[in-house]
Amino acid sequence: MNKIFVTTFNKKLYDKYAYKLIETYIKTKQSVNLICYVEDDINLYPSHKQIKYLNLFKEQPESLNFYKRNFEKNQKFANASYLLDAVKFSYKVYAQNDSRKYGDYIFYIDSDTEFKNQIPINWYDDCLPIDVFISIFDRLGFYTETGFLAFNNVITNNKGNKIADDFFKLYVNYYNNDLIFSLPAFTDCHALDATRWRFIFLKKIVLEYSNYKEKHLGNWIKKRDINVMNDDFVSKYIVHKKGNLKNN
Repeated sequence: MNKIFVTTFNKKLYDKYAYKLIETYIKTKQSVNLICYVEDDINLYPSHKQIKYLNLFKEQPESLNFYKRNFEKNQKFANASYLLDAVKFSYKVYAQNDSRKYGDYIFYIDSDTEFKNQIPINWYDDCLPIDVFISIFDRLGFYTETGFLAFNNVITNNKGNKIADDFFKLYVNYYNNDLIFSLPAFTDCHALDATRWRFIFLKKIVLEYSNYKEKHLGNWIKKRDINVMNDDFVSKYIVHKKGNLKNN
């Protein structure tokens, strides 16, 4: 089964910190290919046989439409709080959606992530078993950490259809129809949680949602560490340099 890493950034973010993601990916000789969705010219970035650059706006035109439609409104919201910057976080969702064309098992990582060591091939199966649709760092009572997500693009429901098709139809719809602005905050975390909870609550009733299963990574219940990606399972191989950590 084809496994891929997926991320998204632009040249400004690449020069600021995403170059470290690319450099460490190459240095640690990862075995799984990396797809990078960018908002500008794909020729601005260093080539590598295992890295594929795609222009997000060309691959997902609705992403550009969402940006144009909400540009002025979004600026006002984003100036008030990063939690209201719907456009910034929308790129992650559209990238995840488009990446389903290229992988059976999709491992999304934020561009402020760095690789520490080569990930052994059996790790991917432990992270995302074949009977699990999504592996996440859940933070019950808070919003889910989406700096790392894993999606199973193969698993089907009781109608024989891919769960991913129905899941992403709802997930992306928060942006295609501007429904993201109806949520408590406008991040991809909140869109993901709204979609997840619909599946969780209705999977025993709605055939399209059947066989939906999650794997919760980390140990949020005991540790209550906001940066749940510090968990040993992931931190042996990658580090998510959030906030001030980006400069270290």
